[in-house]
Amino acid sequence: MKLPLRPGRATVALLALLYVTPLPATCQQTPAPPNAKKDAISPQPVSRLADGHPDLNGFWASGSGPDTPVGSSFGPPRDPNIKRGDWAGAKEQAADTNQPPYKPELMAKVKELARTESKSDPAFFCKPGGVPRIGPPHAIIQAPGMPIVFLYQVISGNTFRLVPTDGRPHNPAADGSYYGDSVGHWEGDTLVVDTTEFTDDTWLGLYGWFHSTALHVTERISRQGDTLHYQATVEDPEIFTRPWTMNPWISKSTRESLVENAPCIESDIGHITSFDEKTKIQ
Repeated sequence: MKLPLRPGRATVALLALLYVTPLPATCQQTPAPPNAKKDAISPQPVSRLADGHPDLNGFWASGSGPDTPVGSSFGPPRDPNIKRGDWAGAKEQAADTNQPPYKPELMAKVKELARTESKSDPAFFCKPGGVPRIGPPHAIIQAPGMPIVFLYQVISGNTFRLVPTDGRPHNPAADGSYYGDSVGHWEGDTLVVDTTEFTDDTWLGLYGWFHSTALHVTERISRQGDTLHYQATVEDPEIFTRPWTMNPWISKSTRESLVENAPCIESDIGHITSFDEKTKIQ
């Protein structure tokens, strides 16, 4: 799902603040293999910053692609407020074999939450999507001496995350929050974001996929040419039998920027009927 994007005042102000210090002009690109044939398919060059790390700066339009089968557990729709019955791939997504590995005794709760999602999903009460449900960022800012900034455009309210990559540990005094406490590091050309300290007032997806405060999310982001690859691994020992790696997502570089969304308004919960209130969950 591609979101319409244009700059808002809050976004422009944040971008201007973080770009006060211009990026060094010594950015370079990894050269293509010298013996690559013209008609051969070879990896696109990776644009790099002066510190040698890949340049993730820019606006990113999320969508499906070769890494994201249609109807996958982490495919469309991107908007956490869209119910599973409101888009064409709903049944295919429900049939995806890559489902969260809940403990058997918790499956009844998952199915009940899914059946009544229009009255149970925190998104219908204007709660933030949380991680990893919010998915890959819609814009990324890298500036010298600053944490990496993730910007998101979502109906529940545009938001951001700060990801320090200076080697600091998690904040031991952090309170549980929707987007948790994030720290990042590089593994080769992949940015790895480790996030803990969550509230349990979000879901992982549209299917009653609840989680506990023990949630631990590891996101991996890499760039190849104008494509951003994103994948998240979820651990929650209180409710999962093992770690769960969600289906990957790809985003494309875009010249469009972000829209400053209007405040979220709670739906008329009592009159909304969810997909699973119309169809039987197996």
